[in-house]
Amino acid sequence: MAYTEQLLLPSRGIIYQLSDFDGNVNVKPFTTKAYKDLLTSNASETGLKQFIDSCLVDSPIKAKNMNQNDLLAVLFKVRVMTLGNMLKTVTRCPECGASEEHEWDLNDIQINYLYTENYPIVVKLPQCGKEIKVRFPTGADVTRAKQEADRRAAAFKKSASDFLQIYTTVSLIDLDGKDIVEKAEWYEHLNPCDAIYLDEVFSEMNDAFGVKMTREGHCSTCDKVFTSYIDIGSDFFRPYANVTLGLTSKKGNLSGAVEESNISE
Repeated sequence: MAYTEQLLLPSRGIIYQLSDFDGNVNVKPFTTKAYKDLLTSNASETGLKQFIDSCLVDSPIKAKNMNQNDLLAVLFKVRVMTLGNMLKTVTRCPECGASEEHEWDLNDIQINYLYTENYPIVVKLPQCGKEIKVRFPTGADVTRAKQEADRRAAAFKKSASDFLQIYTTVSLIDLDGKDIVEKAEWYEHLNPCDAIYLDEVFSEMNDAFGVKMTREGHCSTCDKVFTSYIDIGSDFFRPYANVTLGLTSKKGNLSGAVEESNISE
């Protein structure tokens, strides 16, 4: 029987509002079969979630219902448990194109934990003065928003993308018992200043907890400094693979009410 380790999710389980769930899940190393199934799926979103479920032991929550940041924490943990903590990486300089190989110690990767005394979080809209409750997105919220966007698109013969953003937003708002369609109508009648304020709130919430997947790199050829990040794909789980890092101009710092730790704790 495979050994297991306990992992505290970055959300600390707070966002799922499940009784008797303290945010800890038991995980085990992935198997050859799980890895081959991931390859068959081309590391798709569905494939990755099935991969995660195969590594969770008696978990009260399935991967399909997890927040994205919690999913990433599980993926990093099972990768370390199965293949070890050292990740061989390749970075291509965005300035001169030179490639360099490095090792990234995944035990040093920082996890920021959510800390909040009250959940859902109460915010007051600046123009109308109404207080509403907002939540962090779970997988169930994302699925619900997509389903409603698809239904509306079919009804009005439009693209689902025309509806997805608004339904994604309102799925995270608790509003006097209104359903998602009623909340969308309420949102569309908001003062634009209140809508922008809500967008800013959700943007800040995106960085409130999770795995810090970026680090600054330095090109020894042209002296360029840049930020690289780990792109989670099938190579991340392939034994002895060199993983090519993605590049971004954004810093990897996370903000918000957080506590810090690392993947090995």
